[in-house]
Formats: sequence, structure tokens, C-alpha cells
Amino acid sequence: MTAAMVFPNGAWQEVRFSLFVPTLDYGGSAWGQDVLDPWVASHSSVLAALRQVGEARMSTVALAREDLWALYALSRVMELLILPGQPPATDPGEPADWLASSAYGRFVAAIGGTFPEGEGFHPFLHEIVEVEPADDPQAPPVLVGQWWPGCLVGSLLLMRGGVSVRAGARHLDPALASTSTLYWAWRRRYRQVVDLSHGWGGNSQWRTAFRRDYRLADRLVYNADAAMDPTPPHPGGPDPCTDVDLLRYRCSTLADHGDDQWVWDSHHVEPMAPTAVPPE
Repeated sequence: MTAAMVFPNGAWQEVRFSLFVPTLDYGGSAWGQDVLDPWVASHSSVLAALRQVGEARMSTVALAREDLWALYALSRVMELLILPGQPPATDPGEPADWLASSAYGRFVAAIGGTFPEGEGFHPFLHEIVEVEPADDPQAPPVLVGQWWPGCLVGSLLLMRGGVSVRAGARHLDPALASTSTLYWAWRRRYRQVVDLSHGWGGNSQWRTAFRRDYRLADRLVYNADAAMDPTPPHPGGPDPCTDVDLLRYRCSTLADHGDDQWVWDSHHVEPMAPTAVPPE
């Protein structure tokens, strides 16, 4: 089943030119008042469409290409806004923060985003930023700190939360899990990233489909659109185990799979399960 276009026509361009670019170029001290509030006030139809796409039923509805481009444009804005919450840049040429760290939270609230509180680590919800080695090599990952919160709109995951975890060596290699290439990411200042927009020109890169993940009552859906439109295995693509590992964590965790795996057609569904929480 394919939906008629949900977002207004040209929404991806509206997000790009009236929100992303003004945010990237902003030089004042009141981004929320100067950029975000006017955008929200004049784009209620975009926010209504976002809420519709966030409904649980939409996990089985294939969206029009332009809808996925609009979601991707919104995700690019969010990737700018989480930069102040990240570790120091590895590239000395990376510009200093030009936005307050509170800008991200203000944006999440403006679009109606939420995030589960009090739950333990899960790769669906959390992006690994830092790993502390546990004494027990069998110890599963547990949360020990947060760099930025994630964002769900309804059941749709827009941004994973950035976290520090403690884990045994059988679960995570501390250096690899925190520094290996992060897939399905446009920009991080502390690690290498790759998504399908990279390598394209200034206009073409915005025609990138957002990866839709849904947190439903009984299951987690990874890359819903790939599941609805399956493609044959890509020549030279990863084996199924590597495929699922990269899909769930979006990075290498125990063996370095590099930065050129064809992960984009991967999809996966798993039941909801309790998450590991730190001991009292």
C-alpha cells in the first residue's frame, strides 16, 4: 500500500531553505525566537504531516519519495542542533558551536517530539558516543550518561539519543563502537559518518530518503520502507549477521566493517524486550 503524498508539495525544499539554511547561517543569540518560532507558525501543515507519518499504522504504508525527502530534511536540521551536545571535534577546522545547546530541546518540543525516560540502553533508541569497559566481559551494555536526548514523533524515531555506556568486551569493543563509521548519519563532529547524500551536489543530496524506524507496542521496525520494497542482495554486500548488526547499531561494534558496506536496503523486525539498566 502506497499513501498519497502526506507532506505538502515541496515541503523538503521549504525545510531546507526556510529552516536548515537559516539555522546553518545563524549568527545571533536568539535562534528560537528569530528562526524556529516564525517557521513553526507558518508551517503547521508540515508539522501535521509529520504527526500523521508518526502514527503506528504508517509503519506499513509506503510513502511517496518527496515525503521521505521531507523527513530527511528535518533530520538534517536535527543533526545541526545536536552538534553542541557532542564531544569535541576531531577536525580542528570544525567551527565552534554557534547555537545554544538548548536549541535542540526547543526544536523537539516544537515538533511534538517525545523520548522514553527511565529505560535502559537499546541500539534502536541510543547512539553510542562513548564506551566504558566493564570488568565482566559478559556484561551487557548499560547506560551511564547522556550527551543528547533522542526524539520520537508518535511511533516514528527521528533521532536516537547520544549516550555513554558501560559494556563487557564480548558485547562492545570500546574504541570501535565509539569511533567506527556511523551509517545513516549526515554529520557528527567526533566521528566519521556516511549516508546516501554524501558525494552528491548541493541540490541532488537533498533527494535522499529518510530511514523510517518505528517503535510499536510489540515490536521494533528497522528501515520500514526497505521492508516494503525489498531488493535483491547488493553485490559484495555484507553477510546477514553483519547486515543486522550494522542496521541495529548503525556502526561496527566488535569487528570493523569499514565505511563502504551497502547497508541501505537492510531491514529487520524484532520483538520489544526489556532493556538493561544500571544496577543500583
